[in-house]
Amino acid sequence: MTKNDVFSTLKTMFPHVGCELNYQSHYELLVSVILSAQTTDKRVNMVTVELFEIYPDLSSLSQADPDVLKRIIGSLGLYQTKSKNLIQMANQVINQFEGKIPNTLEELTTLAGVGRKTANVMLSEGFHIPAMAVDTHVKRVSNRLGLAHSDNPDVVEESLQKVFPRSQWHEAHHLMIHFGRYICKAKKPDCFRCPFECEFREAPFETEKMLH
Repeated sequence: MTKNDVFSTLKTMFPHVGCELNYQSHYELLVSVILSAQTTDKRVNMVTVELFEIYPDLSSLSQADPDVLKRIIGSLGLYQTKSKNLIQMANQVINQFEGKIPNTLEELTTLAGVGRKTANVMLSEGFHIPAMAVDTHVKRVSNRLGLAHSDNPDVVEESLQKVFPRSQWHEAHHLMIHFGRYICKAKKPDCFRCPFECEFREAPFETEKMLH
């Protein structure tokens, strides 16, 4: 199977993919993506229900009581650092960007808790600007399928930008996340449901099992 077949094959496997974080605004998306580091989207969605009820916007978050915020997100990994970053990020957006979430990679990465991956998610998902966000799933899948050959997310991002046309970056990102999250897992990959050949392959692809 060639690199050109990867997108169409993943599209067949996951015809309806998208962001699994629950959000209604750029503010909510940014907060959710910052919180999603080293935890699951499902867990983030559980805590943001209360979080957005108490802190519905940047203004309220910028004045958040650190102890209250820590309690709300306490079930997430790195919650102490994340709570500090969220408050700082809110103040930065208010004071440096007139209360509007910036829409460039350079500006986004100046915000507390926002690295290149988070910034690329905001650009692609929030602002519909072509970007290739590389998280742990995308990096793992890219290397296993031979789309990239590096543990460096920036190098993987550059490789994927060459493999997929700009018009596919957003969807390709979500397709690889879903594939990595539900099939090509870090431990015990579900090779029975995988149509690709790689060194981790343990069993032949079973069409019937994939479809059910």
